[in-house]
Amino acid sequence: MLVAAACGSNGTSESRYEGLAVPASQLRQVPDIAFTDTDGNDIHLAADTQGQVRLVYQMFTNCPDICGVQLAQLASVLNRPGAPTNVSVLAVTVDPDRDTPEVLRAYLDQFSEDFVGLIPSSEQQLTDLQNALGALASIKIFDTTTTGAHQMTSEGDASHEDMDDAHIDHGGTAGGMTAMDHGDVDYDIAHDARVFAYAPNGYGYAQYPHPTRQTQFDHDLPILAGIEPDAPVEAGL
Repeated sequence: MLVAAACGSNGTSESRYEGLAVPASQLRQVPDIAFTDTDGNDIHLAADTQGQVRLVYQMFTNCPDICGVQLAQLASVLNRPGAPTNVSVLAVTVDPDRDTPEVLRAYLDQFSEDFVGLIPSSEQQLTDLQNALGALASIKIFDTTTTGAHQMTSEGDASHEDMDDAHIDHGGTAGGMTAMDHGDVDYDIAHDARVFAYAPNGYGYAQYPHPTRQTQFDHDLPILAGIEPDAPVEAGL
């Protein structure tokens, strides 16, 4: 079901959002998890971003295409005249072994110095985030060099059955996930490519897989930003 959602259309005709609207029965609150940012500070996704739209995006700096496309689009959307100002892009690396604070900060600054880079303290914390988001689990893909085959190693237990059905192609996309080819590195990472959007009241009303048109963000972000922090869940439906 998650794979279908990540690949799906722009929601139903009854939805107020042009992105993927989350049904009321599947709404989740912003994960109450603390990560370390690129300055070494503890950032609680829920407590430290109150009153804002949180755009949570899983990414990694060795990603050659999809991650950069998504981040560039978000930077463009948020720099447009009239764009809401109470929006935070929370970029969580799925590759904390290689994405040091310095590496992650330099990468994000190519798009926006306002993007918040977050680094999980452990693989378990990353898995906890993915479970809380309702995201597919990230997977490392190791090159066996001689045959060109790939050994897939799980980085958590989130949605493994969905992962089995995703039919990931090396260097391609499937089910809203990305599988990357870096050439000279020893592993690639397949991960959920959706942007998870949470309104100021803490509920995640919409998601944005790749590709999402800029006009969809332009339409939806003011709606999300206009939901009051103390608004009931129904206010965003």
